[in-house]
Amino acid sequence: MKSPLQNSEKSIKKKSTVGKIFKVIGFLFLVAILGLGIAEYVYRNEKETPLYKIQQYVTYSKEDWANYENNKRMLASTPAESSITDVATAAPESPIDTLMWENAIKNKDYIPDEVLAEIKRYKTRDFSKLILAENKPTSEEAQNAIINHYKNEVTKLLDEYKAHIQIGTAYNAPLRSQDELVRVTAMVSAFNKERGNLGNIQMPLDVIYDFVQYKSKPNVWYVSDFSQNIPYDYKLNKDPW
Repeated sequence: MKSPLQNSEKSIKKKSTVGKIFKVIGFLFLVAILGLGIAEYVYRNEKETPLYKIQQYVTYSKEDWANYENNKRMLASTPAESSITDVATAAPESPIDTLMWENAIKNKDYIPDEVLAEIKRYKTRDFSKLILAENKPTSEEAQNAIINHYKNEVTKLLDEYKAHIQIGTAYNAPLRSQDELVRVTAMVSAFNKERGNLGNIQMPLDVIYDFVQYKSKPNVWYVSDFSQNIPYDYKLNKDPW
């Protein structure tokens, strides 16, 4: 039978061993946090930081990874600079969700005078001469064109929000140079599974563009500033988040 002194010594040794284990675990945890912090600092100007990659592996679905890989391929295949430039013309006005503003007016919410003036101008626009485009980009082609144009600025947004681009109703637009084969104007919006319609998320992603095909590359769509007034696309922007 062990004496009380022996039992006490055993208890002290056990506590000491447990304490050492906790110290080792705490030290390793501190090293891991410190390592992540250093890595985050070193790669702070990069799109995919270590913490960002961890977030991807924890939250991305199979579809999110497929969209991410497609965006990555587009960036890799895109030249650093584009030689295509647009002709400078007076910019048309963006489509307006008049239903939203009309509801705000009915609720007697405050509407700035410049917004009221813009709504009034929108209601006088003539859309009767617009022709629906038969040749237009798919949503995937529209997303690729936008990625091609903005590079990392938009791919970072799409990856962060696990979002993809959808294109709405497209209308034929007048060609702006002899090099152009097709030009259409359409609204776009970003979507993801959790929240649905995210709109344009944030700049530089816009809600409306021209999509252009050139004679030199008839199977590739490029994005350009929109060149004509088109109506607000309520079908595309149904149930915005």
